[in-house]
Amino acid sequence: MRLPGNHAAKSRRDGGQTIVLVAIAMVSVLAMAALAIDLTTLYVAHGEIQRAADAAALAGAKAFVDSGVTTNPSNPALQNLAQTMAGDLATAVVSQNNVAGGPAHFINGTPTVSLTFSMPGTPNIAGNPRVTISLQQTNLPLFFARIWGGSIASVSATAIAEAYNPAYSQTNTGTFVPPSPKCVKPFLVPNNDPGQSRAPQFVIPSTGVINPAANSFIGETLTLTSACKNGGSGCRLRGPPNNPKPPNPGEYLPMFVPDTHTYCPSSSAPGCSGAVGGFESSTECCDGTTFDYQQCGVSGTMATWDPNNNPGGNGGPAQDGLQCLIHTTTTGPYGSNPEQDTLDPSFANNGLLPVHPGSYSQSRYGVAPGSVIGTSDSIIIVPLFDNSGNQLPPNNQVTIVGFLQLFVNYVGGPGQGDMNATILNVVGCGSSPNPGSPISGGGASAIPVRLIHN
Repeated sequence: MRLPGNHAAKSRRDGGQTIVLVAIAMVSVLAMAALAIDLTTLYVAHGEIQRAADAAALAGAKAFVDSGVTTNPSNPALQNLAQTMAGDLATAVVSQNNVAGGPAHFINGTPTVSLTFSMPGTPNIAGNPRVTISLQQTNLPLFFARIWGGSIASVSATAIAEAYNPAYSQTNTGTFVPPSPKCVKPFLVPNNDPGQSRAPQFVIPSTGVINPAANSFIGETLTLTSACKNGGSGCRLRGPPNNPKPPNPGEYLPMFVPDTHTYCPSSSAPGCSGAVGGFESSTECCDGTTFDYQQCGVSGTMATWDPNNNPGGNGGPAQDGLQCLIHTTTTGPYGSNPEQDTLDPSFANNGLLPVHPGSYSQSRYGVAPGSVIGTSDSIIIVPLFDNSGNQLPPNNQVTIVGFLQLFVNYVGGPGQGDMNATILNVVGCGSSPNPGSPISGGGASAIPVRLIHN
């Protein structure tokens, strides 16, 4: 059956309109494809550049901790060192994190390093040392969007990180946000420096700030010896049993430790014989629980020392645990043990933190002999307790007022204590706990490095 003429003409007109609609739809589909594919490309590039900025900022802030400036912020040499280290480390990290196949560039040419502290008595001076990273990657190629005349685009990102030392971080309410680090070793150290005359306090307990009257603690070496005055399994201190005297500066109390230990080294590591529990395992392992005791923290629990444990002495749990920790099989000053990392203590005067890796770290981290590394198993955190009274508090309790960050140089031999170490940082708690959550430094530092803006 043939269609009348007017119906045939209408059918031809409808067919022409359909072709036009299909053509328009195809152009729209291509436009959406261009938008979707190019936006996805830019989204991925933006994620890469933000991660690069975050990593560079955290690396720069870590330099503040390593330099010691968070403990001695008024030292011009440490200020210059911190700024140089932060810039160098941030630049190195940026070069190692590609964005769309190539390194990003600093928008302002260099990282921005700000060394501003809340010093005691000057609450209007706010902040911690910060590093700001602003990155940009230009000339990113576009694909389908070239149809519309665009051929390149750019992405940018900013990150700010800081090193937080609560000793110089007073809040608007007059309290301090306490640190709550992990991997704290069970050596309860008196809050007195045996390396200076009259053994000044590291931290002023009433304010929680680092003692401004003492000389700089950074770079000092100290020897730690067990305060226990007897052999065997118990720990007897000076004075009568019912009225023990506080330890002398340079002595430590064995901290009561949990039975569970995590992140322990392999028994095949140098100096290690496998987990044995107690003080030795707590020394060589990195117990993953946060250290949160009054007054360093928000917990109402007091830290306690263990009167039933004497870990000190030649071949005792303290020395055995430390040998495993620092990868040595010998006692006494560093000599014939190639596995052990070493520290050049001149860093306090000439800059940098030169940790030279031993053969164990060289193999573990894939670094060459003679190189310098920024971390080491020989770096530890020990708690400082208030030792200002004439006797220890009852129930074997002590008040934690801060932390020492130490580099263990060697395990002491006969007559050399249990540990010889170099002070890298001092951290105060603050005079009263903050009702908010404490900040965890993680790892081997009680000075947290945190992103505060991105």
